[in-house]
This record gives sequence, structure tokens and C-alpha cells, in this order.
Amino acid sequence: MATGTADATATTDPLPRRRARPPRWLVGVLAGLAAALLVVLATRLVGATPLGVEDNGDGYRLFCGAGLTPLTADGYASWRGGWTADYAVGPPTCEDPVPSSALLIARATTALTGGTWSPVVLGWTYAVLVGLVVGIGAWAASAAGRRRALVVAIPVLPLAAATFPRFFVSTYSEPAGLLGAVTAGVGVAAVLATRREHRAARIVALALTAVGGLVATTAKVAYVPLLAAAVLVCAATAIGTVRPRRAGPAIALVTALLAVVPVTAALARQQQFYAPVNAHNLVFTTVLLEVGPSATPLVGLPPEAVELTGNGYFNGPPRPDGVPWWEGAILGRPGETRAAALVVLAEHPSAAARAVGVGLQATTLADLPYLDALPAPATALSSPDGHPGWSGARQPDLAQVLQDTRRPPWLPSALVVVALAAAATARWQGRAGRWSLAAGLAAGTALALVVVAVAGDGYFEVFKHVWLAAYLLAVSGLALVGALVTAVVRRRE
Repeated sequence: MATGTADATATTDPLPRRRARPPRWLVGVLAGLAAALLVVLATRLVGATPLGVEDNGDGYRLFCGAGLTPLTADGYASWRGGWTADYAVGPPTCEDPVPSSALLIARATTALTGGTWSPVVLGWTYAVLVGLVVGIGAWAASAAGRRRALVVAIPVLPLAAATFPRFFVSTYSEPAGLLGAVTAGVGVAAVLATRREHRAARIVALALTAVGGLVATTAKVAYVPLLAAAVLVCAATAIGTVRPRRAGPAIALVTALLAVVPVTAALARQQQFYAPVNAHNLVFTTVLLEVGPSATPLVGLPPEAVELTGNGYFNGPPRPDGVPWWEGAILGRPGETRAAALVVLAEHPSAAARAVGVGLQATTLADLPYLDALPAPATALSSPDGHPGWSGARQPDLAQVLQDTRRPPWLPSALVVVALAAAATARWQGRAGRWSLAAGLAAGTALALVVVAVAGDGYFEVFKHVWLAAYLLAVSGLALVGALVTAVVRRRE
């Protein structure tokens, strides 16, 4: 009788196959495309009326260096009830344009056009650059797992609101600052998502962080807190398992050295052209307003100077040209007057706190409704008056604008306090702590931007000057949400 065994012929069921993971480069490509599309949709670049930012007079300082001339009836681009859509391309029309990374980008885009240029081209360029940065960051973050690439959404999601990306369609320096902030934010997110053994990914992440800080700071020297934050992150990040503490500080040192020349050049130019403006605005729109008439002798002014309290250099009643005390204190020694004003604020901490509070409150109006978002009519002429009340250059207009908002005035200050407290206790939060650190870093940098803005130019144009701080506060809030979600998920596991 023949016998056989089923065991000899039977085959075992194969192990279930693992689903193939998408390659990391594809993760980066998809993330980059999504980010670029977000910017395009938020600014309506594919529509007939893209969203941009009306020129308040600052645009000339940049576009003159790019060889752009407004194709308007009167030859001006500012205060036309909307942003200027058409410019002629030619040689630079000024000898000393503002030194800015935004100028380099604007110049590059003129090569993409013929004899005419539009800020829409600039908007598409920034959308592509954002996509490129996010794609690289997502690739780096995915080294720790494909789902980790989602962390780059935190610095990208605020761009869904036109409040921020509409500056990409403008001739200001601010858009390069926003690009730098997004780049640094994506880099920090990738650092937090990876571990020290992911050497290549972390080097890329730190490179993004460093480049972001450099681009932002060279866009506007007032954005130097972003450079400081980038250098701090690089210096504190470990790379690799062999001597992990060396590479990060080396990147931080190189970043700081690269920033020395452009930052000092920008500071020198600011002092050369705007020292009297900044001194006047700090003294009259902030120090005398918050400290009171008793501050006049402390900054070298006579009692009658209080009559100008609340008025900016370019707005309000006519400046007292020819009056000895104004000519001496403001035009003759602006550096000394400004230094004395800062000392007064330091000696009056309650006044300094109020000034910073006004700057934080101004971030609730970062959409800048006084700067129109739609293209100006072709026949519109430039208005010499602008919106002096919104600029914070005339009292009581600033107080009225701040009080007229329905957004909670206390929210920015509360967010900063919560984020900094969360960062201070991050070591006891487990995995959620990394997002608390990110929230604290973003909030601390935003607070520093506000301090620099108020100390640099007082309340003049404060809403625009703290606009980038508002973006960082949005990032901080999203990071806090990420920390909360992580804590809840970990508790349920």
C-alpha cells in the first residue's frame, strides 16, 4: 500500500507582503507641489485679480534697484487704491537701492519677462521657491518615516490665509522675509522629526534652517531675530553618532559669519538714510506717549516738544523745521537722541511693557486692510495722503484702530506666555516636548521681532512692522496644537 504524506507536498502560506512605501523623493515632490499650490490658490494667481499689497511708498526703495518703472499715469506706484500691476523694465533708476535678498529675487524675475514686468511674476516665483523648500524639508523629515513628513505642514498652513502670502505679489522687502521664515520653520520641523543618526537628513534640515535665517535677515535687518533663532537651533542640534555635537555648532558659526557683512551694511545704510526718521518716531510716537511729558528733558528736548506727541516724521502737523531744538536733537544727533529714548524706556519698565503690548496687539491686524489687496485701476493716481492714522503716525488714530478690532487684543500676549511656559517644561512632556520647544522658539522669535520693531521705529507703521511676527505666532499656535495632540495620543497608547 503506497503511502504519502501531505506534509511532503503541501506548501505553507507565504507571509503577507508589506505594502511598498513610496520613495522619499516622491514624498518631497508631492509635499512641494501641495505647498506651491497652496500659495497659488491663496493669492489667486490663476485668477483675473490676484491678491497683492498696495505700495505705501516703501516699494520704490526696492524696485528702483531692479530697473522697474511704474507704467502709471503719473509715474508713481504708491497709494493708488491697489497694487500697481505693470512696470517697464530697464536699467536701475537709483544708485543705492535698499540692500535686500528681496531685491535679488526681484532682479532675477525681470529676466523672465520682456519689456514689461508684473508683481504676479514675483508671486509665481515665490510660490515655486516655497514649494522647493517644503519639498526638500519633507524629504529630510521622511528619513524618520514617511508620515513624519507631515510636520512641514506646521510652518506652511498659515500661508492658506491671504494675510501672509499676498505680500509675495508686491515690491516690498517683506516677502523675502516670509520666505526665509518659512524656510527656517520647515528646517526646524525636519530637525524635530528626525534623530541624530539620520545624518544626511539632519544636515539638510539645518541647512534649510540656516539659509532661512540668512534670507530673512538680509531681506530686512529688523528680522535679525530670525537669524539668531536659526543659529541657536543649529548650535543645539546633534548630527550623527560619532562626535554628534560638532557639526551643528560649525553650521551655526558659518551662518553667523556669512551674515556679518550684509547685516552691518544694512545697518550702516539704515543709519545713513533713516537715523533722524527712526529717532523722531521712537521719541514722539512711543516714548513721550507712554512715559509722558517728564521724558522730554531725558531725551534732550524742551517742554514744548510734547506738542508733537503721537505724530510721526512723515505725518501729522508739519515738522518744526528750522526750530533749534528739533534741528539739534533729531537732525543733528539722532543716534544720541535715540539711545537716550531707549534708556528712558529701560528705566520705565511699565512703559516699555505697554509699548511691547501695543506691538503684540498690532499682530491681530496683520491683514493690513489699509493696504488694498486688489490691483489698482489703470487710471488711478497716487495719493499723497495715504492712511496716516493706520500707520500709527498720528494720535489718537492708532488707539482708535486698535480698539476697533473684534479680535481679542490679549490673544497674542497670552499665546506668547503659554508657548514660552510650554517650552520651559518641555523636558517633562515626553514626545510632545519637541513641539512645545518649536512653539516656544516661534513665539520667542515673534516677541523679539516686536521688540525690534517698536524700539526701531516706535509705533510708526507698527502693523506692517510686526506682520512677520504675526506669522510666527500662527506657527507657534499650530505647534502648541501639535504638542497637545501628541500628548493625547501618547496617553491613549
